[in-house]
Amino acid sequence: MKKKKFYLFATMMLLSSFCISCGNDEDDPSPAPVADGYEFVHSVNVGENTYISLFKDMNVGEVGTDNSQIHAEGAFTYVYNGKVFVTDTEHLYKYAVSNGKLVQESSTLLFPTGAQAAFLTFMSDTKAYVSCLGLGKIWIINPSTMTKTGEIDLADYAIGKEEGDNNPEPGASVIRDGVLYVALTQLKSAYYPNQGAHVLLIDTKTDTPIKMITDSRATMVSCTTPSGDPFVDEKGDIYFYSVAMFGYVPGLTEGFLRIKKGEQEFDKTYYFPIADKELAGVKGNKANYIYNKVYAGKGKVYAYLNIPGAMGNPPDYVNDKSMQAFEIDVYNKTLKKLDVESTTGWATSICKYGDDIVLGMATSLGTGYYVYHTKDGSVDNMKVKTVGAPYMISYLK
Repeated sequence: MKKKKFYLFATMMLLSSFCISCGNDEDDPSPAPVADGYEFVHSVNVGENTYISLFKDMNVGEVGTDNSQIHAEGAFTYVYNGKVFVTDTEHLYKYAVSNGKLVQESSTLLFPTGAQAAFLTFMSDTKAYVSCLGLGKIWIINPSTMTKTGEIDLADYAIGKEEGDNNPEPGASVIRDGVLYVALTQLKSAYYPNQGAHVLLIDTKTDTPIKMITDSRATMVSCTTPSGDPFVDEKGDIYFYSVAMFGYVPGLTEGFLRIKKGEQEFDKTYYFPIADKELAGVKGNKANYIYNKVYAGKGKVYAYLNIPGAMGNPPDYVNDKSMQAFEIDVYNKTLKKLDVESTTGWATSICKYGDDIVLGMATSLGTGYYVYHTKDGSVDNMKVKTVGAPYMISYLK
């Protein structure tokens, strides 16, 4: 029952809009040349489908859905070594870029019904990990041949296994120094997580779990769908964001946690919640959680914060423009509102592109891509108009 209800909850959150970052290259902020001259792969939601296509740059003016690959609404997009991978959580597709179009390569990799295979972490051209949130397992795949090569059963790490809960709900992950760090959602019931932030460490040489670590200061590490963390900064430190069930459950705390370079435990000297901060320029001067985000280097994260004061009573999840873009300094624990309008929860994609941040939003100015220039704080409003709600965007690098 928990799995079925959670599937519905994850689907609801999935239909809002989620991000995948364009990659971080602080040594060379200039965008590198890309295959076929197309710089971006993006997706939009229209009706019951997600349309995934390419466009050249931020000067195209408008992007339609011609030449799109059409998937079930809510399919997630990943980019690795110039290839585009798409998961609808039960099927994984791989595409190459050819003459301005996405062309499928290899066969489609199939997952069991209800797998919720939403998270991909690539180790190499021949090895990647897929977190199957609905199964409580991590699949090991070969991205080149699109075949399954193994799996890791996480049942022993589920909180509540004594009561028959064998699924710790694995989510986003990151690899550092030969160890895969996997966020575990650890749901107690469909809409209530067990308290604490829980991360499983796995040896990537043997694909065996090392240990699970826990921090009681924040709850529900990572999101139920791809949202831009965890990430590794230039120092080699890993940052996880705990979303605390998106502010829906009183008493749960959100915030950033850190695992320092050379360590395999949470840093007890670091905790950065945002819900207790006074925020200038937003209704009510408060946010209750961070949504989609991208790490841009030098401790700076660009993200959407949910502003409760901007929500209706009762909330209107279609029309409320409660998501506001911010710059977050995870080193100095500060937040700065970007000079852009707020957007709806279903249009909150984000991408780093050189020194710029691309924001896919639906504001009073229109629906499409806005560009924030980090060097001077200026904004290009409605730089590219989209047909459909911006869902995900990645730089083809």
